[in-house]
Amino acid sequence: MRQDQVNGSRSPRWYRALLDLIYPRECTLCNRLLIDTSLESLCHRCREQIEPTQGGCLRCSAPLSRSSSFQNDFKNSCYYCENRKWSFGRAYCYTAYSDVAARASRKIKQANCEALAIEIGKMIGEWLLERRDFDGGYYDWVVPVPQHWMRRVALRYNQAEVLAENIAKTIKRPIRKTDLFRTRWTEKQGTKSIDERLTSVDQSFGCRSRRQLHGRKVLLVDDIVTSGATANDAARALCTAGVGRVDVVAFSRGVGAVSNKKPSTEEKLLNHAEC
Repeated sequence: MRQDQVNGSRSPRWYRALLDLIYPRECTLCNRLLIDTSLESLCHRCREQIEPTQGGCLRCSAPLSRSSSFQNDFKNSCYYCENRKWSFGRAYCYTAYSDVAARASRKIKQANCEALAIEIGKMIGEWLLERRDFDGGYYDWVVPVPQHWMRRVALRYNQAEVLAENIAKTIKRPIRKTDLFRTRWTEKQGTKSIDERLTSVDQSFGCRSRRQLHGRKVLLVDDIVTSGATANDAARALCTAGVGRVDVVAFSRGVGAVSNKKPSTEEKLLNHAEC
């Protein structure tokens, strides 16, 4: 991958054209050549296939059918969260974890696909600004879901942090990266059941700077929400530290088929996405 793709920089038009001739850029998802485009790591075809979810649960952002969305406006809950007590206020998830979006969700976890994470972070930020139910000025800080320090040392890359940096820049809010931390190592959540996920991440986050956090409103950023366990425990830690409100932003919502009906299997709900 070319260096300007990794850094997400926007070169002058003549310089980019010259580089494209010598070292053509490729779409991270389909490997098509990117010629004379403002997009750094996505071709227009793949970009168009990552569509924002229309409607959805007002709490957990699960995609719902039109009739279920109508009921959700009044009940403020859906099948996926009606029996859950979330520590966060609501979740904004850009798209459903399926097809091209699922491939992008897996790619941004890789350090060599940082340019894609930068692109998606900007995309989410622009989408949030267009929403009537979102007010960026309401939040004091944008906070990424952190990695355990051992994982961070090993990987030297955190996709949630890259997303948060570019969302914060787009909506013009400050970012804080050091207040929230992992208190213990947790295994990857992708192959676990819902109950196992909830147990695995329970009490796995803590907070520093409690006095500075008191009464603040925080926008918590992660790459994927599936069971909601990670976002919920991170929000719990922030609220315990005195934060007034926590809302969640994620790229994709991994609930499997878009339906207001109960999934036939737990695997359908998990859809092989990480929490």
